Formats: sequence, C-alpha cells, structure tokens
Amino acid sequence: MRWGDDAGRVPVGAILTVVILAGAAYGAYWLLGQYGFLPDATPGVESSASADGDGEQGDTRPEWLQGTEYELTPLVEDDREDSERPAMHQIADWVWEVNDDSWKLTVIREGEGDGEQSLAERQSLVLVAPTGELFLVTDELRNDYRMTVVDWDAQTDTAWMRRGGRPGLAQVTQLVMPTGEAIENWDNGAVPAANKVDGGVGNVEVIGEQPDGLELWGAYDEGGYSTGVFWWDGDAFVASLIDERIARASSQQFGSGDGLEAWIDLEGMRVVYHGSYRDPTTDKVEDEIWITHNLADDSAVEVPFDAPTPGCEPLDGPRQGTFEGDRIIADCGGTEYLLDLFTGQPAQKR
Repeated sequence: MRWGDDAGRVPVGAILTVVILAGAAYGAYWLLGQYGFLPDATPGVESSASADGDGEQGDTRPEWLQGTEYELTPLVEDDREDSERPAMHQIADWVWEVNDDSWKLTVIREGEGDGEQSLAERQSLVLVAPTGELFLVTDELRNDYRMTVVDWDAQTDTAWMRRGGRPGLAQVTQLVMPTGEAIENWDNGAVPAANKVDGGVGNVEVIGEQPDGLELWGAYDEGGYSTGVFWWDGDAFVASLIDERIARASSQQFGSGDGLEAWIDLEGMRVVYHGSYRDPTTDKVEDEIWITHNLADDSAVEVPFDAPTPGCEPLDGPRQGTFEGDRIIADCGGTEYLLDLFTGQPAQKR
C-alpha cells in the first residue's frame, strides 16, 4: 500500500531509496533550496570526519544532536550510478522524538510520469533537520497526483498533504507519522461546505498564525476565490461563520464561482471580502457586496461602499489582497486605490 492511500496504516519499516533523475528531459527539479530548507553547504554531508563527539574537536555532531545519546543514522544507499540526489539519512524512531518546529517536511518529486496515469516517477517525503540533514520518511507516496505538504505540525508529527495536478478541488489528507496513516475527514466539520469532496475536503491552505496564537487556514474554489476561513487551535479545527455569508453571496451570483475576493490582514486580524454581480447579457457590473470580517470574534458586517469604479479587485490574485495601514489595496479599472472599508474615508489613489 502506498503512503497517501485513502485508508489504513502503512508501517515505515525498511528504509527505501530515492533517486533524483538528472536533466530536464526527465523533468527533475529540486525544491528544498528554493524554499530555504537547505543551507549553502552541501546538505547532509558532515563537515568533520567523526560524528561521535570524541577527539580534540569535541562534539562535532550537528547542533541539534549535541547533548543527546543519538548518532546520525547511515545514509540511504543509492544503486544508480548517475544519480544526483543529495545525501539522505535513514529515518529512525528517535528522530520523531527530537524533531521540533525548527524542522521542515517536504516532498521531492522525480520526473513527470506519463502525464496521464502518473504525474511523477517517484515522490518522496523528506524530513529536513535545522542544519540541513535530510531524512527519508518514505518514497512510496502515490504518483497519480502531485503531492505537496500543506502544513506540518512537529508537536504531533502530523502532516497535511495536498493531492494536486488533476481537475477539480485538490483533496487534502492528514498523514500521521510515523505510521503513515491517512485520514480524509480530519477537519471536524470546520471546512466550508463548498470544499467538500468525495471522502474528505479540498483546496485548503495555511494562511498563518494570528497574534492570538490561533493558526488561520483558508479555503478557496477552483477559480482561487475565498470560500471562507477556519482555525487550528493546536488540538482541533474550529469553524467560522463567514463561510455561510460567502455561500449566500455566491448563490446570489456575486462572483463567478463559489467564493469571493479577499484581502487578509493577519496581524490586524481582519478580512475584507468583495463580490460583483455582472449582468449576464452585458457582463457589466450591476451590483457589489463588501463584507468586513473580524477574526478575533468571528463577527462579520456587510458594508455599504461606493468604489471609485465598479469591480475593484485585489492586485495579486482573488484571495491574495493586502492592506496598507487600515486600507486595502485594490485595482479599480486599472488604477491602484486605497479603499477604507472601516471608517468610510474616501478612496485615495495610491
């Protein structure tokens, strides 16, 4: 059984080998350096000849191992002579004991598959130590999707994995380490109804940690528009009431899909949602809806607002809107404006 399958426990067991195929012809690519998971030095290669802490140099093990009884596990053997993969250590039970929030979890994808039945030759789940050592968790992730890590909770050794690369909502599955148990209905009913898929939920993402310590998650439709938010409090997922307002606005055709445009101020703990109703025959904006959402108490208010031009949009994507101070930054008819939905001040060109 492959990791990421719909049900069951998958023991890690023996350590498997991962191969990074060389050359663009194989579609290989490496994501760890791009996202800052690796230092400048060659990952996984110790700088000293000894890692046992003996000798004049003192404890030469990675900093995160110093003060423990553990030694780095052997490197995973590679039977391909032309492999260009970085050094990768075998996983051990004690790794799950010492990892913390400074560790990262990522997927290494090899090749592009046949583009139909498979979207990769092999996909491997890799745990990345703070000093760059790589630990192979498994190379048996399913290949009929492009797998990515949505979130990683080192305290509970739990990952949320996205199955992308196919039409429709991309299902997100909870993966429990080190067993590899896949849980589809993990959200405690917190994800908006628009994001329900057969057996689970799809198109959800982590937005970030709020000042109050709650982790804010977002949900979005196939067009990228926000269908709502929900929270992870460290123990369970908590629903928001905003998804009902967004669903009602969507049913009234304020937008082309199941969601609305969104500007999110994580530090200010507030969101502005916007939708436009377009005449089906002329495609002209006939009406608009603006909603402000207080993330501190989950209250929401529909705000009457006259924009400079109809159909103002976020600059960087339908749910990627940002704030400048207390005002949102919007593209209104090709001109950037600062819009104040909270005090009613007139729009200002940026």
